[in-house]
Amino acid sequence: MDKRKRIALSYRLGYNFSAGVVIYIQNIIKGFKLLDDHLRPHLIVIYSEQSPIEDIKEINYPYIEYYLYKPISRNFFKLAINKITKTFLKTYLIKRQSFPKNIDLLYPYFECEETYFYKERMYWKPDFQEQFYPQYISKNEFDFVDSEMKKIASNPNYTLVLSSQSAIKDYKTYFSPILNPVKLLRFISLLPDASRTEKGKLLNEYTITEQYFIVANQFWPHKNHMLILEAMKILFDKGKVFQIVMTGKKSSYRDENYLLKMETFIKENGLEKNVKLTGFISREDQLVLMKNAICALQPSLFEGWSTVIEDCKSLNQFVIASDLEVNIEQINTNCLFFERNNAMDLAEKMEMVLNGKTKIEHYNYLLNIEEFKNNLVTVFELNR
Repeated sequence: MDKRKRIALSYRLGYNFSAGVVIYIQNIIKGFKLLDDHLRPHLIVIYSEQSPIEDIKEINYPYIEYYLYKPISRNFFKLAINKITKTFLKTYLIKRQSFPKNIDLLYPYFECEETYFYKERMYWKPDFQEQFYPQYISKNEFDFVDSEMKKIASNPNYTLVLSSQSAIKDYKTYFSPILNPVKLLRFISLLPDASRTEKGKLLNEYTITEQYFIVANQFWPHKNHMLILEAMKILFDKGKVFQIVMTGKKSSYRDENYLLKMETFIKENGLEKNVKLTGFISREDQLVLMKNAICALQPSLFEGWSTVIEDCKSLNQFVIASDLEVNIEQINTNCLFFERNNAMDLAEKMEMVLNGKTKIEHYNYLLNIEEFKNNLVTVFELNR
């Protein structure tokens, strides 16, 4: 048998900071597991103390090892030594003790003392929201992302993996001329087993007593939760009765007052019993709630390849999504689109669902899985 390709996967975040990135890496590992054995790479998972590493171990991938990532403590002596050795020896002298050795690829690439001098790199960028909504991030964050993307675009040795044709279009718009290779990998949802979670018990736990819509997004301003509340108020004024369940950590580093604005609107309009802010919940609980909702809502002002939409496709669930180019690229069955800044339009689409004017068609998600498997082989060059 040929030597297996050794791929190190960066899995250093937790659900609380970026559930989408965590699930992305999990689904890549699940995708590798679906491949014929001779194509499966050997994986090295680089994780941190906040990473949900048990969720990776439950996948039972046959060729895998783990490295706990701990950044090197900083002091003047260590910084000075590394600065000198970087300049004259083209390496860092002081490195952490446990870092993967003899790897063929680090994905997504991240820079640290051990990786700085990698000539060939493979990056991943979910989307380019910083370019569209710079007001939602700090100037330092914007400048860092902007400079990194320009560095990637100018280097033929740096591959960039993107998740949609829409993202490729944005990349070319903002960072041309593009000299680096660009690969397309539309990720899918390979869902965990949620059969042990009881629907009735879960609905009772979150005091869900009516038919409900579900929103499963981070509480960030561009996720557009306020528009949902405005649409809800329009429908309540018409006598419609339903609930909206919003999952996700109750905080937003991009706007500390975002959740407070929502809670104020909810209280002022008497919606307290009908809007359920669950906070962070398990992936299994979220999927059960999504499966049993009358519809999922994806109202974002900007998205990459949406995990929520992909979950809905996998669950054969209906979704009402904002009219983003990427959303229209991602789904064309069991969906309605609304004008992303128009609460009345969203309310009309929600009312269609409430009145039973939409129908869920069977969607063969196995075709998406097969396409994903083929793309994994191509993107990671597993057949060489």
